[in-house]
Amino acid sequence: MTHPKKPDNGPVHAYATYVRIGIIGLGVLLQLGLLAVITYFLEAYGAVLYLLMDVAGLVAVFCLVNRHDSSAYRIAWIIVILVAPVFGLLLYLAWGRVDFNRRERGRLRKAFDRGFDRLPQGEDLEAFHRTHPEQAPYAQGLARSRFPLYTGTAARYFPLGEAYFDSLADDLEKAERFILMEYFIVAEGELWSRLHDILRRKAAQGVEVRLLYDDVGCFFKIPDDYYKTLRDEGIQAAVFGPAHRFVSSFYLNYRNHQKIVVIDGQVGYTGGVNAADEYINVNSRLGHWKDVGIRLEGSAVRSLSVIFFQMWELATHRVDEEYTGYLTAQPVGEASGWFQPYADEPANNPVNPALDLIRQAAGGARRRLWMTSPYLILDQELLSDFCLAAKGGVDVRIMTPAVPDHWYVGLVNRHNYRMLAEAGVKIYEYTPGFLHAKLMLVDDRCGTIGSVNLDFRSLYLHYENGVWICDAPVLDDIRRDMEAVMAVSHQMTPEEIASRPWWQKILGALFNLFSPLM
Repeated sequence: MTHPKKPDNGPVHAYATYVRIGIIGLGVLLQLGLLAVITYFLEAYGAVLYLLMDVAGLVAVFCLVNRHDSSAYRIAWIIVILVAPVFGLLLYLAWGRVDFNRRERGRLRKAFDRGFDRLPQGEDLEAFHRTHPEQAPYAQGLARSRFPLYTGTAARYFPLGEAYFDSLADDLEKAERFILMEYFIVAEGELWSRLHDILRRKAAQGVEVRLLYDDVGCFFKIPDDYYKTLRDEGIQAAVFGPAHRFVSSFYLNYRNHQKIVVIDGQVGYTGGVNAADEYINVNSRLGHWKDVGIRLEGSAVRSLSVIFFQMWELATHRVDEEYTGYLTAQPVGEASGWFQPYADEPANNPVNPALDLIRQAAGGARRRLWMTSPYLILDQELLSDFCLAAKGGVDVRIMTPAVPDHWYVGLVNRHNYRMLAEAGVKIYEYTPGFLHAKLMLVDDRCGTIGSVNLDFRSLYLHYENGVWICDAPVLDDIRRDMEAVMAVSHQMTPEEIASRPWWQKILGALFNLFSPLM
């Protein structure tokens, strides 16, 4: 099927985005300027006030030390406050408090509780405890955060974005009732043109189509008012966290990094892929772009639907009181294994299901702990967990890209190699290009796939999602794919890591110190 060629509005779209980013940047600069003026005034004319600010800075440091979030985040802000007591304190008060106000936190909790109340709680957990005592702590931990465990679910693993989107397109074509789609990035190009065409046709056929995308994730990818175009086509589109609304707060950092598609309530997709060309290796500037995804069919899709609607409510500020009609997943009779879709969000700090799951795996693995992540930006606690597992004889392997998407990320990744390698963790760099997959495999009995990176933003600031899997055939596919990744990767030796140029070591240590603030 051919379509008339659209006019090339790329420069216009880019110009509009530059203007919006310029306005946002101006707002940030005005804040910094105001903080600098206040700092100058206090230093020049307010000795007493300056002393009080010093005392306030010490109080802030005391409060930071006693927080229950990442030690790396606390240390970074403590250094900022101590080096520049007045300016650093004001900057921390403006941008550094990783907290929601009471009203906003209450709104978030109501939205999430409305979703959790529609999920079955604990129905399969007792049986799982009896048959899988070693893996029970993982399932129990997620269940405490109200994410149910399911049987009756079939799964198919996709080792490449190309295969993922081919399957997704086929399922979208079969949609009869509704399509729920959520991505961090939607970008104009070959892939999105294909998906967009299907969504337009389905909407015209009377299928309900909802699309949720993140505003910051789509900078320069689509026009700023793209949601209006989609709505004119019959697609219900919503933008998560418009950046211009949150210039004056740290909420700008609370991005929706989730990737979820649900079709007719029975079929669901998730993983690390976004709706952009590089994920199908078209115009990738980083060499071969390696990403993965999973297709679920059956009972567990119910949780994916709920997670989508929770985020839809946060984005639209509209309450869908009756979305039970979308939670129609039926068990697949011949499916085997256990599935537990989960999500993580910044308002639940210091309770972080995604981080807790990783730390449980590091402490609970007996034979094998394999992981892939594009970012290896770890705080001291998680770094120590991986090292302790390796020292205890667990085969710990971490796969990262040889070609990072940001040069400073590569420096921080390699800075963390040293301690890991010295403890016996095997580090592999994916030499064909950029490894964007987020996988974890524990003792070949359980594992995860989703959107969660091994970095501060994923573990503390972003809205994320994934699926924990136990004793399902799809785990064999994941293991074979990870072995294939290692086969084309370069294993970093402790000697090679230690022989890096001195300037890389210094910059890596410096960027690592402030990596939670990036």
